[in-house]
Amino acid sequence: MENKHRVDIFNRGIFSSLFLLSWPLIISNLMQTFYNAVDGYFLGKLGKIEFSAPTIVWPIIFVFISLSIGFSQAGVTLVAQFTGAKDKKLAQKSAGQSLLTSTLIGVIFSIFSIIISRPIIMAVAGKESAEVVDYAVKYFNIIMLGLPFGFIFNTVSSIIRGWGDSKFTMNLMLISTIINIILDPLLIFGIGVFPKMGVVGAALATTIARIIAALMAIESLFKGKRGFKIHLRDLTPDWQLIKKVFRIALPSSLSMSITSLGFVFIMRFVSSFGPTVVSAYGVGNRIINFITMISFGIANSVTAMVGQFLGAGDVKSAEKTLKVAFWTNFTIVFFLSTLTFFFGGQLTKFFINEKDVIEVGYIFFRYVSFSLPFFTSMSVFVHALVGAGRTDLSMIVDITRLWGIRVPLVAFFSTKYGFTGLFFAMIISNVSALLLAYLFIKFSNWKKPITRDLKRGNLDDIYRQED
Repeated sequence: MENKHRVDIFNRGIFSSLFLLSWPLIISNLMQTFYNAVDGYFLGKLGKIEFSAPTIVWPIIFVFISLSIGFSQAGVTLVAQFTGAKDKKLAQKSAGQSLLTSTLIGVIFSIFSIIISRPIIMAVAGKESAEVVDYAVKYFNIIMLGLPFGFIFNTVSSIIRGWGDSKFTMNLMLISTIINIILDPLLIFGIGVFPKMGVVGAALATTIARIIAALMAIESLFKGKRGFKIHLRDLTPDWQLIKKVFRIALPSSLSMSITSLGFVFIMRFVSSFGPTVVSAYGVGNRIINFITMISFGIANSVTAMVGQFLGAGDVKSAEKTLKVAFWTNFTIVFFLSTLTFFFGGQLTKFFINEKDVIEVGYIFFRYVSFSLPFFTSMSVFVHALVGAGRTDLSMIVDITRLWGIRVPLVAFFSTKYGFTGLFFAMIISNVSALLLAYLFIKFSNWKKPITRDLKRGNLDDIYRQED
């Protein structure tokens, strides 16, 4: 069972392992992005006001989703390093503690986000996009109802990925995406027996699909369908491991949520230019997400591989993994960025066939396209730090990119140059962040596994005595 699903990186070449781990994650990430693209496509048929609702609230949504990603990164780091050290008991126990912690956090933030939704969305939308607020609040609250299930799905997926199986996430994402594609037109337009719900229908379709995926993930993990199994005893709180989970998860969650807040702040400037710019910006981000999801598939593979190699004490292979992944990613994204540079206007027209939106979309891609190889290659470095458990360093990179560079430049350039100033800020921040991430890789002590102190503690004696 184990050999059927798991990529054994210790008995394969670096590029072969990277490819086998990456392509299912790339497909998974593209399908995740397809969620938003499908919503955008159908909502675009209703008009730019409805289309703008998810665009305005998505940065706020991602503040909370980023928390789930942070806790899921604790799972992949611990499981990968214990797997590399050939300590299955501790891998299972750390997986259980990651799942327990992230689920509780997900419930808390789901309730909190719904309580604060309207004033936050009103502040982001501003007077210029006030007509979007009611749609945006309804969309946001339904998505947030499904937040705990998003935490569960992300954590289980990361646990299995850290063990070496990336097809698991792809399979579940395929099912979830198909459900979303089927439900979207039915619930948005009210086809057949379904009522016409518009923006609410899009949110409901996404939430239903997310819940189903989470339930399937939990079943698979507890039944060991992929070869990695946890037990109810692994959910019994162990404060030493929970402390380690928080040590990894908190910097990552904070960095992602704080940078997401930066995007909320940026969206306030975007909204100030009205629905036309908001719509074009939304289309541009959706297309860029397709490209960055390819990179994140490669980068997430780096997390698992670096974690396993460091857990096994094989530093040279960890370094080689990083080098191969960097140049592979840069080459692929440079090619795709060239396409968006020349065909950005046509891509915008596919979503919204309105002349003013298409013109802004054309300008967006002309400016932003060639900063993408730098931004996405930065993510390779950052995910290597995550695999090592050095989420404190990845936090510095993320926060600096947004709050130290992009937000101040957006505030300055948008006032001086109008909406094109937004794009200048994106270019400068993406290139600068790559340089900062490289410096951490070059000069920090990321090559020391974070699980070393756990292996030397009393956890070995406790869990190796279990049946």
